Amino acid sequence: MLALAALAACASCTAIFGIDRDYRLAEGDAGSDVDASPGESGADGQVGSDARDHVAPDAGDSGVVYPADAGAVTKVTAGKFHTCALFGDTGYAKCWGRNDDFGELGTGTGASSATPVYAMSPGLKDLFAGAHDTCATLVAGGAECAGKGGLGELGDGVADADSPVPVPTTVFPSSPTVIASGEAFTCVVVSGGDVWCVGDGLLGELGNGSAAGSLSAVKAQLGGAAKSVAAFYQHACALMVDGTVECWGDDSAGQIGDGNVTPDAGVLVPTSVAGVAGATAVGVGEDFSCALVADDAGGDVLCWGANAYGQLGNGSSGPSPTPVQVQGATGATILAVGGGHACASAVDVGGVVCWGKGGSGQLGNGGTANSSTATSVANVGGYPESLTAGGYHTCALFASPNVQCWGSDDFGQLGDGKTNMDEPSPVSVQW
Repeated sequence: MLALAALAACASCTAIFGIDRDYRLAEGDAGSDVDASPGESGADGQVGSDARDHVAPDAGDSGVVYPADAGAVTKVTAGKFHTCALFGDTGYAKCWGRNDDFGELGTGTGASSATPVYAMSPGLKDLFAGAHDTCATLVAGGAECAGKGGLGELGDGVADADSPVPVPTTVFPSSPTVIASGEAFTCVVVSGGDVWCVGDGLLGELGNGSAAGSLSAVKAQLGGAAKSVAAFYQHACALMVDGTVECWGDDSAGQIGDGNVTPDAGVLVPTSVAGVAGATAVGVGEDFSCALVADDAGGDVLCWGANAYGQLGNGSSGPSPTPVQVQGATGATILAVGGGHACASAVDVGGVVCWGKGGSGQLGNGGTANSSTATSVANVGGYPESLTAGGYHTCALFASPNVQCWGSDDFGQLGDGKTNMDEPSPVSVQW
């Protein structure tokens, strides 16, 4: 827990999180205070068995308060049905969208929200929305996660326990620098470039050569050091320091990118994506993957895997187990990959372009048709500072506090104060 005594004297601050902490403990959870590293066992033989009495924030216990003005937005990040914003200069976060399933907003309650609300602990360094959770690295070191935890994917060594309150990740060997969460697993990059994963491993999501899940973190068998990692449904990809990409997990549509398709079993160890070099970013969708590859003109976007909605962006609807080039995204410098669609941005492509599944308006071009090539997002002038894609929606940060979102709004994930109203063109988040 981070103690921010200076905030207590803030006259313009608002207290939140007056909750009973027993809310987050499922029946059968261990109540002992055990902080175990990978390979060590706590009570019940579970790694890091319930360290949840040390979570923050909770105004009723700590007096932590939040300011009326969180500062400038520096990043947006989207999960399947929710979105979050990081206020990097002040270390705060706000989230909006679905919260009634797993508590993925990290607000301490199970209430969804159609507008941004304070979330997670104070003192955040970086913020990462996963499929059904939200995780953050902390300025003081370490990390925390909130949301779906049925198979230990929150990284606290506890199974069968979702948590609407952020819990410390205790199973990783050192403080994560990047965190990515899929349907029921989480992978992190730590100092030195190793990737550690925890949770479900049925299709090889943990990358350690096994199809077994794990409550303790296991090391992915990468061929070198990683810079970042991306996950969405049941597979993950790592951007390597040398500019290559390695993927592992579900390969039912060729999303691993090694030229093969493995319909009934996953790829249990990280495998190099064929022909990708000089990559600067990687993103993962439900059954496809993409990488941004730098060149003299800026960058090309390459995608591989399923293509039923045109999510590979190459003008066809046929799948490809090897990378193909997205048409209309040349010169891209930012890449965001969602459930069945992807987006890119750069001055050369005229702002923001999207391609793939469009049934909820997530392409932002004013319609709901799928597109097998990159199409321009309507009415967004300029170049975004941050771009993110969720399950069926997309958001872009321009000059703070201008965040524009489009697509599905079933749970308020667009942040415009509405629900159950898809928006095929950008709308402004209501702070």
